[in-house]
Amino acid sequence: MRIVILGGDGFCGWPTSLYLSHRGHEVHILDSFVRRRQDREL
Repeated sequence: MRIVILGGDGFCGWPTSLYLSHRGHEVHILDSFVRRRQDREL
């Protein structure tokens, strides 16, 4: 099954993506990475 994960680089999206991928699903991740920039500044 093809699945799109919105916010795939986040706290919930990343493990969910890994889990579904390991179960054999075709996973596509969409993320804006907006928070990533803020995290680096902290």
